[in-house]
Amino acid sequence: MRMKTWQKGLAGTLLLLLIAQASGLSAGLDRWLGDSHWRWAAARRSEPFPPQVVVIGIDDASIRQLGRLRNWSRSLYADLLDRLKLAKAVGLDVLFVDPDERDAAGDRAFTAAVKRHGRVVVAFNQWTVLRPLGQADLAAIKAFSVRLPQVPTQGWPLLQPQLLQPPLPDLVTNAAAFGTADVTADADGVYRQPLLLRSTLEQRLLPHLAVSLAALASGTPLEQVASTPRQLTFGDRQVPHRAGRVLLQPIAVAAGFGRKGGQPVTTISFAEALRAAPQQFAEKVVLVGETAVGTTDIRANPLDNGLRGVELNAEILANLLYLPAVQPLPAQWQWLALLAALAVPLTLFGRQSPKVATVGSLLALALLLGGLEAAFWLGRLLPSWAPVLVGCGGATLLMGLQRLAEENRAKEQVRQSFSLYVSPEVVNEIVNDPQQAHQEGRRQQTAVLFSDIRSFTTFCEQNPPEQVVQQMRTYLGSMADSVTAHRGVLDKFIGDAVMALWGPFLEPDMNPGALAVVCGLDMLDRLDGLNAEWAAAGLPTLKIGIGVHFGDAIVGNIGSDSRMQYTALGDAVNLASRLESNTKELKATFVVSRELRDAAAPALGAAVTFRPVATIQVRNRNTPVEVFEVLRPVTTQEESHHAT
Repeated sequence: MRMKTWQKGLAGTLLLLLIAQASGLSAGLDRWLGDSHWRWAAARRSEPFPPQVVVIGIDDASIRQLGRLRNWSRSLYADLLDRLKLAKAVGLDVLFVDPDERDAAGDRAFTAAVKRHGRVVVAFNQWTVLRPLGQADLAAIKAFSVRLPQVPTQGWPLLQPQLLQPPLPDLVTNAAAFGTADVTADADGVYRQPLLLRSTLEQRLLPHLAVSLAALASGTPLEQVASTPRQLTFGDRQVPHRAGRVLLQPIAVAAGFGRKGGQPVTTISFAEALRAAPQQFAEKVVLVGETAVGTTDIRANPLDNGLRGVELNAEILANLLYLPAVQPLPAQWQWLALLAALAVPLTLFGRQSPKVATVGSLLALALLLGGLEAAFWLGRLLPSWAPVLVGCGGATLLMGLQRLAEENRAKEQVRQSFSLYVSPEVVNEIVNDPQQAHQEGRRQQTAVLFSDIRSFTTFCEQNPPEQVVQQMRTYLGSMADSVTAHRGVLDKFIGDAVMALWGPFLEPDMNPGALAVVCGLDMLDRLDGLNAEWAAAGLPTLKIGIGVHFGDAIVGNIGSDSRMQYTALGDAVNLASRLESNTKELKATFVVSRELRDAAAPALGAAVTFRPVATIQVRNRNTPVEVFEVLRPVTTQEESHHAT
């Protein structure tokens, strides 16, 4: 079964959507548009970074004062924790997985400070590939796993316990909570919706450092944080997630970042923090991590591709605790927007002209995008722009191309059909405005001309067939040229007879009857020229009779499903034929009806004389027909001038 135009458009658009999705084009477009929106938002109303979040940076100044980081005694971290005793919670974005064999006392002081503080989150490591493990490693992982909360997975990934690298055993015993400092980026390396939750195969929760820190700061047990599907709970605050991934509002930029928008995280040098008063950190949520120039822990967000890892973790923490939550546009609204994006062009192109349909589709796309914009700016709902753009744009393009191809085919059909009847100029007019052809048929005032060769049977019997065919080809070609030259429609050849129409495809100010009269006179002039040539060549000459009537006729494509012809039907056609057949009896070459004379005379004026010759009775007509002979004007040039 042949597919309809809208079905082809729908199938093609769905294929485009699948290709865009499979190739990553949709995801890339959504990422680019989302990043652009966040940058516009940051430039338009730059929100301050939540002051409750503070980063203690292991920066260049600290390294200059305290020496190379690898040589630091962990007692420095113990001193720092004592300075942070009034903080709500402290997250150590530094791995402590191996003991310091050179400074065991520093390890003990650090462990004691962690225990003494009571609100410290320690980072653990996650390997990406399995590694050889000894019995001591397996025992350490088992002891560490026991400290992790047991929470049924809500769709987030599972991890084999053997991939874990826990912190020092004393830290496992004394830390308040644990979290991984590593996060997953999008395909282009930018962190927009990091994975913050994983579980072991035994359903032990593996939270991100920021999740554990937010839970500790809000006083929410980790079991409760991840207990609700699609929501993370921190006190009375809920943050939506999708399979453990949380959409972030990018806000953090590195200090001194030149682009407008975004805010640097409040950062204090490690060395300076060692001298700070504890009250400076009261009720703060503190992250400790590297910020020195040259650190390899560089993470990009949509605002800044040079964030340090600890700054990104601070941004995640701010999103979990303080910034308005960002969530994806609900699926039902996204699907509704996509369906509208497909339905509007598919419907419009099936009912309207391509121009109107294109404008309507683009307006619909603008309205849909306006709705998505409103969702983002007013509701903090992050939509997927790509399906709407690809869907509406693809449907508009495909439907437009199909309609263009259909119109070109229709124009070619019109051109092929009407090139047999009218001049090339008129064909072009019909192609540009097919409605004027009235191909389905309509009743209109029409001048109908018939011409016929007298004694044609005798002519055929007395001359060789080849000569008859050659002379007829020359004669009919000349008559056809005359009809088209005078903007007539060459209806058909009926043997040696010519039938032509004036009325279809004429400008409103043109006179059909006058054009028919001028054409009839031109046909006689052309025949005189042909007869002169034939006589000079020793060939027989021809005589014709012409009859023209003006009246109502039904004009249009008439015929069967397999064979159609543009022609005219009705009394006007029959009477014109009767007039032509009476020319010999009336001893006149060119005759017309009173209706034709009355219609043409005002346009022709004195250039043509209509001489009354007879009143005849035509079969199937109740009233007699007054017949007039058309006498030649002085010049054909004057006739054409008066007709048009």
